Amino acid sequence: MKPRGYRSAHSAFTLVELLVVIAIIGTLIALLLPAVQSAREAARRTQCINQLREIGLAVQNHHDTAGYFPTGRDRTDQYGVSWAFRILPFLEEQQIYDARDPSERVDSELNAAAMRTPIEVYACPSRRSADANRDFDNDDAAPQVRNAAVLGDYAANAGLEEDMGMEGNDFRSGKVDRTLAGPIYSGSKVKSRHVTDGLSKTLAVGEKHLPPVEPDWSEERVHYQQGDTCFLAADRIETILRGAEDGLAVTGQETSSQLFGGPHPGVTLFVFLDGHTEALAHSGPRATGVNPNQVDDIRVDEKWEWLAALSTVAGGELIEE
Repeated sequence: MKPRGYRSAHSAFTLVELLVVIAIIGTLIALLLPAVQSAREAARRTQCINQLREIGLAVQNHHDTAGYFPTGRDRTDQYGVSWAFRILPFLEEQQIYDARDPSERVDSELNAAAMRTPIEVYACPSRRSADANRDFDNDDAAPQVRNAAVLGDYAANAGLEEDMGMEGNDFRSGKVDRTLAGPIYSGSKVKSRHVTDGLSKTLAVGEKHLPPVEPDWSEERVHYQQGDTCFLAADRIETILRGAEDGLAVTGQETSSQLFGGPHPGVTLFVFLDGHTEALAHSGPRATGVNPNQVDDIRVDEKWEWLAALSTVAGGELIEE
């Protein structure tokens, strides 16, 4: 029998042993944390791809119903709506679609239900959650309504330039030059038969790059400068449309609000006109035949010609396998 008050020398941790255990636990956490973060990002990326697939299906259904792919935007003022609004009925958002009063500005209180309701499928989960906390554009002036508009992390493919259909050089014989144009641009009504490059070879919608905030931007102009105003409205072209001329945002620090690019490392996610999705790496195969009509103001760097080839509906470009 042990005498009263006796304590085994090994009945408790010593300070050194405790510190060793803490160090081991810390090391294990440090090893596991990147794996956990990687798994979470993989799940978010999968969700983003699935959302783009839904959007692509809605674009197809719009074509089947209306006879053409959704118009990029129907007006350029505070009364117009974007392609993202036009496909709402095909995303099971008919109630939001029906709530719009076209006789009122998009930032009117009478259009609150139509323009200020968060839409889950339009928010990339790797970047942010669905919300209605964006500014409304006000004809490039200071917004009349702030932090109330629905956000969106995707953009439609307008072609080589985001402002396709807005300049004289975009036209040949009075019609938009389809060797430069994508399927969804300002005033577009592109039909599948116009896509001679093939639906499976033409981008429909992809992730849009949001440039970092510059220190000299005024607070009320941040959303405007980033191309991150109301996603369902038509006025701010950089919010809803993108072009391929200048390539993809590779580092995430690019200052242009006219690039495709997302928060997923090394890739940007797209859905094509046939409905299939791809994670496009930030480099690609050689392509030839871009801008076959040699339009003066089109300048595509050789390293982005493969992306430019995927952006046009009828360019006839060749991409090496």
